[in-house]
Amino acid sequence: MVVLRDGLSVLWRERGVAQIGVDPRCGVVLPGLTDDEQRLLDLLPAGSSLAELERAGRDSGVEAGRVHHLLAALDRAGVLRPEDVPGTDRYGPRHPAAPLAVDAAYWARLRADGDGWSVLDRRQACTVGVLGTGRVGMLIASGLAASGAGTVLLSDPCPVRPHDVAPGAYRVADIGRPREEAGAEALRALAPLVRTSAPARTRPDVCVLVEHGVASPVRARPLVREDLVHLSVVAGDVDVTIGPLVVPGDGPCLRCLDLHRCDADDRWPAVATQVAARPVDGTETSLAPLAAALAVGLVLAWIDGREPETRGASLEVAAFSPVPRRRAWSTHPD
Repeated sequence: MVVLRDGLSVLWRERGVAQIGVDPRCGVVLPGLTDDEQRLLDLLPAGSSLAELERAGRDSGVEAGRVHHLLAALDRAGVLRPEDVPGTDRYGPRHPAAPLAVDAAYWARLRADGDGWSVLDRRQACTVGVLGTGRVGMLIASGLAASGAGTVLLSDPCPVRPHDVAPGAYRVADIGRPREEAGAEALRALAPLVRTSAPARTRPDVCVLVEHGVASPVRARPLVREDLVHLSVVAGDVDVTIGPLVVPGDGPCLRCLDLHRCDADDRWPAVATQVAARPVDGTETSLAPLAAALAVGLVLAWIDGREPETRGASLEVAAFSPVPRRRAWSTHPD
């Protein structure tokens, strides 16, 4: 079967010139076409066998050799779905995984092998822990579950508070309930395939450590000791800092960041101790999903095998300035 990668279409630029897709990273422009050849390309989105394309070409005056030449050009440009790679019809419309077809199509357009579902299969096999599930943490957990993460484990003994309520997080009716309980229920309603529990001693593939005010090196110490990859997310007074993604033994950790801050401000330990002890406030309504989306993208990059932007760096984003600022960090000499 000859068919375009999911989500691509044949576009008319002008007489004799066709375009497949829009973005140059996953599209191509074909000049020098006859009217009959342009009409032949219109058959590709629906999918046709090689024999059917040859027959359609023959009926419209396009020789078989020219058909093969055009298909070879499209194949070299990477806009055809490779053979034996499932498309967005892998699951029926009523299957719980059907909403992920959009994600599979997206990655199919970007991967050399054209297999977007293999990305989602990898996510389905992973386990992510979210430690701290207030408004930002719960939005991160929801984003990961909706993106196909197989197991999302929540850890937060606090009850749901009014400032935790937000679309994609908790409902007003959840106020007062344990966050872990209400959060797990919300995740299963959002993504029926997600698992919210795991056998004892299950090692997450990556953890998200969500804190308010300051990042605590002490709280991260067990993660380093257990050699667990973890992403720091800190909701501050004005912005949310996402990162670094800590790979124990490879690059800066949260203790490194704390020592760098001590170098810059010798009173930082006293200030940080007080900030860590103060009551937790909520995160501004537009800022919480923005920060959560960045965190979800970085966690998925690690799971998918791509290099996250926050290896040795952090992203800072604020409601009044939604474009992230990147800050690089180094391993501290001490």
